[in-house]
Amino acid sequence: MSAKKRIYPHTIAGLVLIAIAEVLLFKGNRFVGTFFTPLIWTGYIIFIDGIIASLTNSSPLVTRRKEFLISLPLSISSWYIFEGVNLLLKNWSYVNLPQSTLERWIGYAWSYATIFPAIFLTAEFIDIFLRKRLNGRKSLQFSEPTIKAFFFVGFLLFVFMLVYPSPYLCPLPWISVLLWFEGMNSHLNFGSFSDEFKKGNYSFFVSLLIAGAVAGFLWEFWNYWAITKWNYHVPYLPDVKIFEMPVLGYLGFPPFALECYLMYRFARACVPISCSIDVLGKTCKKVDREDE
Repeated sequence: MSAKKRIYPHTIAGLVLIAIAEVLLFKGNRFVGTFFTPLIWTGYIIFIDGIIASLTNSSPLVTRRKEFLISLPLSISSWYIFEGVNLLLKNWSYVNLPQSTLERWIGYAWSYATIFPAIFLTAEFIDIFLRKRLNGRKSLQFSEPTIKAFFFVGFLLFVFMLVYPSPYLCPLPWISVLLWFEGMNSHLNFGSFSDEFKKGNYSFFVSLLIAGAVAGFLWEFWNYWAITKWNYHVPYLPDVKIFEMPVLGYLGFPPFALECYLMYRFARACVPISCSIDVLGKTCKKVDREDE
């Protein structure tokens, strides 16, 4: 076998973890039933990272470990923004949580830490097959007023949602944060899709959209069988579901993937640790603090 296509051991380890978690869940194992979501996603992340490494000899766990580790607390903290919004909109709730406060918060942190890696690694895998087709095309450049409009529209929609919370505003978290951070990141040069479009590169944007749809489907598929899980409370076609998710809710996953990357890039620029490339190998344009 060629060294360029060698199988990394953690590819198999990820598959084994997924298989063990599935078997033990259906055997009624209490620990796995309680922590099924973070267990299964940990296995998925390890597995897909191994596949990426086999194809490219580069991946977050193989060549970008520092950035991978930094992305975990950023994933947790960023998701808490949406948990905070949900306290007002009440669009989802968790059931069968462990009695122990310690177990509960371990489950929260572990689960939330897998969100960014799950989306980003799926996007990186998809991007391997799209970049030659969708990069190096005609440039698309947004004007400065348009960038400012992204920021102000997104920010004002977010504020409106907080001031006048309603379950009917459930699409706004996934729209407002995307616009807000796209405008802000572009203006601050922290990493944005506008910058990619300006270069004529569209593959990463499309890859993230697809990754959001794939990860969203898997989130709902695995959540359906879990014991500790989430349920939805939305007013739009609430009884027309695929697994626990009302069917229209799946439209939120692609933009969610986009805003996760924008939130990551903003938060990463605020971390006082040097960054030449981010967790996905993209250039960090922000000047390191010690060099400022």
